[in-house]
Amino acid sequence: RGLVPLEWLSRTLGGSNLRTILLQRHRIMDHLLEHWIRGEGITQVLEIASGLSPRGYRFRQHFPELTYVETDMPGMAERKRRALEDQGALSDKHLVLPLNVFHEDGPESMERVAEQCFRPGEPIVVITEGLTSYFTLEDMMPFWERIAALGQRYPGTRYLMETYLVPYEGVFSRAIRFGAGALACMSASDVSFHFADEREVGERFRAAGFARVRVYDPADYRRRLELPSNRGDAVVRVVEAVAN
Repeated sequence: RGLVPLEWLSRTLGGSNLRTILLQRHRIMDHLLEHWIRGEGITQVLEIASGLSPRGYRFRQHFPELTYVETDMPGMAERKRRALEDQGALSDKHLVLPLNVFHEDGPESMERVAEQCFRPGEPIVVITEGLTSYFTLEDMMPFWERIAALGQRYPGTRYLMETYLVPYEGVFSRAIRFGAGALACMSASDVSFHFADEREVGERFRAAGFARVRVYDPADYRRRLELPSNRGDAVVRVVEAVAN
């Protein structure tokens, strides 16, 4: 409710709002993950900062062969674990574990969780949704480099995340950045936008060590996935980055 005025302003000035963006990114990411499972035989998924998203539960219901590991900070991971236990959903193939993206070693590191849960020699799909914009680009680059490095032990690993293409100047940019500032105050985080265009996305992820990068535009999936529309170009993009 508190975001309603900002939602109206964003929709009026930019042709889109938070609700539209959330649905666009979520449905595209689900579509891509399902495509890789069905078409490429992906069987290992690591979702980082999964919160209370039902993605892991839904995918395990449809694809029981999946090893799906959901992670978050310890408090949220425990809350999620209890909720899924109450549904009888957890097993040796569906786990909820604590993970801190900034820990490079120890039990809460991404590398340790992967070592404990996944089969070496087979790819992992690493997913973050709604995480990276709460940190600066400088914060995220080492984390992305570590995901790319997983490809050495898990060849073909790919990373799936969302980003936002926000120009550095203009009325739309000011409106979006004003809304981000309000969200930052509400969440006590440093909300930021990392890229102005798709070229910058590719450059940064290749610099992080990924072999291939693809950027998905909601406009290409609007009819196929029944995405909510926005006036003009969508600000959100979904990024697929494939490790060596």
